Amino acid sequence: MKSSHRIVYNTGVLYTKLLIVLVIGLVSVRLVLSALGETDYGIYSLVAGVVGMLAIMQSAMSSASMRFMAHSLGSNDETLIAKTFNTTLFLHFIIGLIVVVLIEVGGFLMFKYLLDIPQAKVYDAKIVFHFMVITTFVTIIAVPYDAVINSHENLLALSLVDILGAVLKLGVAIYLSYSSLNLLILYGFSMLVIQIIKRIIKQLYSVKHYKECKLNFRKYIDKSLAKTILSFSGWNLFGSIAAISVTQTRGILLNMFFGVHLNAANGVAKQVSSQVNTVSSSMTRALNPQLVKSEGGGDRKRMLRLTELATKYSVLLFSLFAITVIIEMPTLLNLWLKKVPEYTILFSRLILIGLMIDKFSFEITSAIRASGKIKKFTLINSSIIVLNIPISYALFFFGLPPYVIFIVSIVITIIIFYVRLILAKKLVHINIGGFIKNAVLPILIPVALSFAFAFFPQLILKENLLRVFLTFIVSVFILTLSFRYIGLSALEYKKLRNIFHEGFKKITRKR
Repeated sequence: MKSSHRIVYNTGVLYTKLLIVLVIGLVSVRLVLSALGETDYGIYSLVAGVVGMLAIMQSAMSSASMRFMAHSLGSNDETLIAKTFNTTLFLHFIIGLIVVVLIEVGGFLMFKYLLDIPQAKVYDAKIVFHFMVITTFVTIIAVPYDAVINSHENLLALSLVDILGAVLKLGVAIYLSYSSLNLLILYGFSMLVIQIIKRIIKQLYSVKHYKECKLNFRKYIDKSLAKTILSFSGWNLFGSIAAISVTQTRGILLNMFFGVHLNAANGVAKQVSSQVNTVSSSMTRALNPQLVKSEGGGDRKRMLRLTELATKYSVLLFSLFAITVIIEMPTLLNLWLKKVPEYTILFSRLILIGLMIDKFSFEITSAIRASGKIKKFTLINSSIIVLNIPISYALFFFGLPPYVIFIVSIVITIIIFYVRLILAKKLVHINIGGFIKNAVLPILIPVALSFAFAFFPQLILKENLLRVFLTFIVSVFILTLSFRYIGLSALEYKKLRNIFHEGFKKITRKR
């Protein structure tokens, strides 16, 4: 299959999965929130945030594994591919043990000195915390298998497992609605079991289908490669610390200044933003293996072109849903949840706006990681991101309202946009003017037009499902129409038309 066709195929697979998981996920969250209540759901979100913040090594190693596996596949060196897999797997076992110790120690200190949890719920929260620690370890030691499947661009297999996980979570949510057991502990244990099932399936699939997944530590562990991976992971870890600490510390700061009920609002807002964000991340997941393989094969020009395409299409696909969700957030949340926690609507809107702004420059980080030149970039980019924490703390200390933490994040995201462009010019020789012309403006104008026209249904209709539907139709129509004539060059439009035309012919021939 041609690389362009594979990208389109994988994108289609990911969006089919997305629609299924999105619907199931929305139903599951509603049932879980209803069953647990605001307090228990807020505790679960808070504990999950603590574990996520302390498990940053997992995120750093995951990105490094996928980068090195895709890079080695781009070189077509079978020995290097086998060495990369075995070396990363060995490193993940070591890192997994270290992370477990760090999380347990850090969790003990946070439960004792930082977290504000009702005394009657402290024991339950600690049990759930330990379940999450085990889940984190299982996730870490299985990352190399995910990296192999992703690097081979077999996203259908990954999607099927994710759908299975969503179905199992829905089953748990339904069971919680009828159970009389300790629901918080039951929910935490169920999430652990589901994660273990998913990881076992992925590991068995990888071993069966990819020869580099055969274990042989004695033959294939490469100390030099391990040092390179650890160096890359170390700087990636620094970047992960910045990103994850800001996201998860947000929950801790809200808890410290406003109590556990604000964690429920933050938890729901993160669920909303996560589901919408999956729309655009699906496209980048389909593109990134090709991007890294291009760099691994010495074709930087193609790598930078893919970076422009990834930026443009990720913003487009994010906006297709985000514009309607932002505008119609009150209606959607009232339909989704029986009782919407205070501040949830505003939190959700601000997070989505921040994510949309970030999309305009996020793929630049993928290009820099593909090149391996991440030290200077990560140091500067992450230092700016971390400013979210002290600035938000200071503003809360002086009595500002809880939503100010998200406004601070938006302002810093705008600053980071310019910083990423300047650093990318120095590190991978990106043309700033060309990037803005080819990747930013072609989608910025359609997004602005779509936002403007999508507000018209607000002026003529009352709050109801019909207005939501009409808002979606108007925003999508204006966005896609303007993107067709403003966002796509003649060559891009011709290539897309040919790809879909060939795909349609293959489908009709099979029939």
